Order: sequence, then C-alpha cells, then structure tokens
Amino acid sequence: MEIGIIGAGTVGTVLAQTFARGENQIKLSRHSGAASLAPRRAEFATNVTFVEVAEALQQPMVIIAVPFEQAPAVLRQVADYQQRLVVDVTNQFTADFKKIKTAPLTGSEVIAAAATNARVIKAFNTLPPEFMTGQVNGDGRRVLFYAGDDVAAKKEFAVLVRPLNFRPVNLGKLRHGGSVMQVGGGLGNTHFVQIEE
Repeated sequence: MEIGIIGAGTVGTVLAQTFARGENQIKLSRHSGAASLAPRRAEFATNVTFVEVAEALQQPMVIIAVPFEQAPAVLRQVADYQQRLVVDVTNQFTADFKKIKTAPLTGSEVIAAAATNARVIKAFNTLPPEFMTGQVNGDGRRVLFYAGDDVAAKKEFAVLVRPLNFRPVNLGKLRHGGSVMQVGGGLGNTHFVQIEE
C-alpha cells in the first residue's frame, strides 16, 4: 500500500520504518519540506521516499503524526478524502504536556471532523514509540489497540498491520474505543504482548 506519513518526529520516523518492513511504499513528509529530510536518508529503507505534505496527504492511507493541536489544520488542507484511510496516532497534549480538552468529542472525533469523508482509525497512540515497531523480545506479537467507525476500514487496517508482528485488537467505534485509548482513558502507555501457542 502507498502510505503518506505527516510528521517526521519520533513517532512519524518509527512508523515509517515499521511500515517500510512490509511491501508498502512510504511517503514521509514534514512541514519544513522534503529537502529537509535528505540528510536523514540513511535512517530509512529504499521504499521510503521524502515528499511534500500535500503529496503525503493524497495517499490511499494517511498517518497523521503531528502534535494534536496542529493536526486538524493539516488535515483540512484536503477538501475531500474520498473514503481514504486516515490513521490518527495523536494524543491530546500541548507541547508542554498539558491535556487538551475535546469534550464532548473524543480526540479522534475531532480528527475525523477535520478529515472530511475519510475513514478514520485511531491506533498506535497507546504505545511508546519504541514499541511501535511491533517487535518483541522472544515469541509473541505486540498487541495494537485500534478503533474506528467504518467496519471495512478496520478490517483493511488489521490486515495491513498483522504481517508487521502486531496483534490488532478492535475496541469499537471512535466514540467508545477512542475514549479509552485517549489521554486519561485508561489504556495510555500500554504495551501488551500476545504469546503465540
């Protein structure tokens, strides 16, 4: 799959490296432009290319890995996502780690409202970056909680992440599953492993 990643900080970098392990084409972008990523070429596999944000936003799957406060404005650069997948990996923190209140919406519902006509999946935000690789010590798969309102989109997402050594666990819709995954919801900073028998 062609995957656009918006944001090349710690999370965006790890997810670019993770999804590059599959047969995916990764389009990594950041606000300061594709050229600013060129010095980091050695960090990534050959199936990761550096593009402008506008191009990354046009891919069949878009991963939004920028600070929560910036995410809605970034997503609104596209008028209609035409049912493409948007994966929300954000957490509702300010730069100085103060919680951002979004009630009565969940954080992912705020993201979904900004990504018009997208099929939004909430995922990865409960994992510390070092566990977003899917790799574990010994046997087993890294448990990956996810939520979304579109059943078909969730199935597509699960199929995509299983080969990367994740055990996807569907927590339901953005309203309910998203609420337990977001800051203060109870699943923050969790990293379970399913042992294969």
